[in-house]
Amino acid sequence: MAPRLAWQALAAAAMAVGGGGFAGLAGAAPLDALLDLQDDPQGPTRWTVEATGDVTQPLFDATGIERRAGQADTLRVQGAAGPWSFALGGHQRALHDKLNDYRVQSWHGAVQFEPGQASAADAWRWGVRLGVWGNQADHLRQSTNRSLKVSGLKARLVEMELVRPRDLQWQLDWIGRFTPPDARWHVSGFAGAGASAISRSVVSGKATISGCTYQLQFGDERLNALPMADCPKGLIVSVPNRLLAVDALDETRYRAVYGHAGAAVHWRAAPWRLALGAELQQWQRDGGAPERQTRNALLVSEAVHTVHPGLAVVLRGQYMHRQMLGEVPMLYNARSTSSTRRVVSVSLGLRAQF
Repeated sequence: MAPRLAWQALAAAAMAVGGGGFAGLAGAAPLDALLDLQDDPQGPTRWTVEATGDVTQPLFDATGIERRAGQADTLRVQGAAGPWSFALGGHQRALHDKLNDYRVQSWHGAVQFEPGQASAADAWRWGVRLGVWGNQADHLRQSTNRSLKVSGLKARLVEMELVRPRDLQWQLDWIGRFTPPDARWHVSGFAGAGASAISRSVVSGKATISGCTYQLQFGDERLNALPMADCPKGLIVSVPNRLLAVDALDETRYRAVYGHAGAAVHWRAAPWRLALGAELQQWQRDGGAPERQTRNALLVSEAVHTVHPGLAVVLRGQYMHRQMLGEVPMLYNARSTSSTRRVVSVSLGLRAQF
């Protein structure tokens, strides 16, 4: 293989990595569209434990909506004492991408405060919330058969893998609440901003070039392609990163900032509580280029039915216009900034209050 053609093949492989690696799965913290203040900020200490599981039903491909956003089992604990409240939760996600399954562990925590002498009788109230949340996985591996357009060569990207991908976000929000004379209704709204850090341990991959399988090693300075056992006479090729169209390391290790805002309508009349919220997010990766900006819209609905004092059934649905951007930022790369593939998820569970 001519060295120049090999360089072209590797450049095309790197472009495929940055443009498609794991993007089919890709913030603000989960369920931010329903952010709200306490019902009684002067009440006694209260605890809530909630456990839910994904029950999303398959949808027809013709609708353009993903069959599921990934099955997630969730446990969430909340506490409130006077004007202070906190939340701590975790998720075990099973994400699906054609032939590949991924296990992602997610977590989040937050503390919230209402200043002054706020009471449940106030028509207008406000508070502040500080949150931290993140995701992690042992590895993310994507099998593919993407054709690499290289003149005179038959080249395909076979596999890409991220080892120990992670993301971590800090978020600060202002939350307001308005209660009209009909106390069964109230409206909550929020606006906030956050910072995100995405990292991973190793990026690797495999590609076939002219019938030979190559192991791709992405280094800080160079992309190296090593022929595997099926091609003992293949050339070892090394390409400086500056010659590649996309830097695979940069696509999987970066910092970002984001802002978001939204509102929700709440209604309650024993034994029911209903809520519908919407959220708009704007993300900006480091570098400032327009292609590193993206936006996402979310809708969240929730129905809670009390079946026994202190015990309720929770049914919740979520729609995300741009994949899972907004819940698993470590899956966000160049491809997800332009993809508008939508996902819907539905979860069912129990909520205990005491």
